[in-house]
Amino acid sequence: MMNEDRIDALAAAFLTLGRLHLDAPDEATLGQLRQMYTEWPLAGTKSPHTAAGLLDWAESFEKGESTDQLRSDINALYGRTATALVPPFESVHRGKDGLVFDEETLQVRAEYRQLGLEAPYLHKEPDDHVGLEFDFVAQGLVRTLGALEVSALTDANRYIDVVGRFYREHLELWAPQMLAAAREHAATAFYRGVLALSLGALEELGALLADQE
Repeated sequence: MMNEDRIDALAAAFLTLGRLHLDAPDEATLGQLRQMYTEWPLAGTKSPHTAAGLLDWAESFEKGESTDQLRSDINALYGRTATALVPPFESVHRGKDGLVFDEETLQVRAEYRQLGLEAPYLHKEPDDHVGLEFDFVAQGLVRTLGALEVSALTDANRYIDVVGRFYREHLELWAPQMLAAAREHAATAFYRGVLALSLGALEELGALLADQE
């Protein structure tokens, strides 16, 4: 039996985190997070990563870290303006030659097609950017919820299976190490929080999928 509330919470978390990995928040988004972060959808889980991430965000908001600081941090971390401190692409971490747009990039693009989607930053970012892989999970979970709402259990199981396979064949194999390394390099409490919350979300996703087996 699928827990719709748990799937909904994960979908919301992965969608938000995916966007924050792709771009620093603007003033409006940062203001929303400042007001609502204590209601983080996965705050009720027992993950120490999630707890640490929320403490990082509390520190960031108390210090008043600016959008310019956050943009500078993610640009330095992920190499927008110079060599990346921690490359955010699966192919760099798993490919034989450590190059972007290797086999893993095309595999992720194919996974998006499984859901009838294309990566939202197609032709702007390689499909295996950690933010896009988080977005893929979010989209798969949203489709699972939609199927459950109309009692289309076969479709719901198919979507959750796609998410599970993607997690096992992609995210689980590289993202935890990459996120932990990036957290060590992050210059702002805000992005340390994003990275810790991402580790917590992956833990909760793994637990959800294990419960479905």
